Amino acid sequence: MSINAEVDGIVTLPGHEERIEAVGPEPQAEPARTYVAYEAAARRGRPAWIVPGAIAAVGLIVAGALGYLVYSTTQQRDALHIQLVATKTTLASTQATLTAAQTEAASRKVTADYVALYVGDQGKVQTDYQNVVNCSSYSECRTAAQQMLSDMQAFQSDRKSANVPSAMTSTDSSLGDSLSAAIASDQEFITGMDNDDAAKIKDGFTKLGAAMLNVAKAESSIGTELN
Repeated sequence: MSINAEVDGIVTLPGHEERIEAVGPEPQAEPARTYVAYEAAARRGRPAWIVPGAIAAVGLIVAGALGYLVYSTTQQRDALHIQLVATKTTLASTQATLTAAQTEAASRKVTADYVALYVGDQGKVQTDYQNVVNCSSYSECRTAAQQMLSDMQAFQSDRKSANVPSAMTSTDSSLGDSLSAAIASDQEFITGMDNDDAAKIKDGFTKLGAAMLNVAKAESSIGTELN
């Protein structure tokens, strides 16, 4: 071995030539090729269920929303049905009340119409009877008796065609009988005057008074039934 440092620096040591050649220079990295390979590997490594799974998740969300919508709609429908049933019940009750009110109003109208008829016709007959009682001559008595007969016949006709309240049916029947008796008595009274028959005049006048008393009783019963 030389003691000269410069010579030693360039001298190849025995046994190391092959090792140096074998090692040689280090290979250069290929960054672009490595990156592409990694990206491809990443694509090949993504699980195949990711896309279908996402679609399934969206389907579950939509199905859940639709399910809630159906449930909500059903709840609203049931609530409306309950309200409708309750409303129908209330309407049925209201209709029954209105029907009863209409029946009552109709009944009151019937009563009012009958009473108006009775008061009007009865007033005429009573006035006629007072004229018959107070007459002082044949002509005056004959006229008063004839007017009374016409008014009583009209009263009887009106009563028969009237819609009689159910509560006054019995009283109306008694009134009809009393008017019939008064009409027959007045006719006898007139016949007696026309024929100068004192017995018929007296009998007819007496029966007329009794019949008018029964008419007055019927009037009293009507007044009681109205209270």
